[in-house]
Amino acid sequence: MSVTSSPLTALQRQLTHPKSRLRFDAALRSWSAQDPALADAGTHERLSEVLATRDYVRHDEVLYALLQRSALAGDEGVVAGEVVLDAMLPAVPGIVGRVIRASRAAIGTFGARRGVTGAGVSANEAKTDVQAGVIGHLWEQIRCYPLQRRHHVAANLVFDTQSATLRALGVDVRQAAADVVTMDHVAVHQPPADKDASEELLELLSWAAEQQWLDEEEAAILAARYFGEQMGRDGVATDRQLGTLFGVSQPTATRRRTRALGALAEAGREWQRAGQA
Repeated sequence: MSVTSSPLTALQRQLTHPKSRLRFDAALRSWSAQDPALADAGTHERLSEVLATRDYVRHDEVLYALLQRSALAGDEGVVAGEVVLDAMLPAVPGIVGRVIRASRAAIGTFGARRGVTGAGVSANEAKTDVQAGVIGHLWEQIRCYPLQRRHHVAANLVFDTQSATLRALGVDVRQAAADVVTMDHVAVHQPPADKDASEELLELLSWAAEQQWLDEEEAAILAARYFGEQMGRDGVATDRQLGTLFGVSQPTATRRRTRALGALAEAGREWQRAGQA
């Protein structure tokens, strides 16, 4: 199967078609006039500009407002869901890579890596199958998002989608995540039975940022390393990729990542003490 016929590519073509863009713009203009949370996101272009900033609180407000509408029945819910889906598509390759690695870890088939999965000639077929599943689960998570969760909206969508995909593949998400997610030297206590290691790391990052153990830059670089769409051979973003993302040199990205991990390690120890209290 060619890359151009992959499920992700086909969906991107559909969502970037002029008719889809006109539909999105009409809906966003209407919603922005009604909802202050969408006041500066009245077109698809403006929405993209808002979500391209590092104002993550603003991201939460905008995505949450759209998810409220995506929960509605009828055409409005569908269009709102498609707008969120379009915004979340850059995260799909990272989810796919983590799901494939987790699946292979679960059956103990890591080895010399060739292609995406390390499975040689079957790598592309495995990728497209998982890709289709990830997109389907992402759509389900968008339409059924639990609206009590107002914060870290994009990260919640990513990890709910990842967990749902792994469950659908019959993978124990707790063990797979523990095997796959690289946490460098961050010490995190053993998660409860209903929580995977990725989710616990996400909770730690959120807590550390809220408690100001991490500043905005440190939280952003760690979120991009572990939960962004960029992914290196170890399943996390490399320092080179982080440098490109943040517009700095690789050595600068390495220094910032190291500093952020040191702060997160301190936060992790405090978090563990708070959990045991």
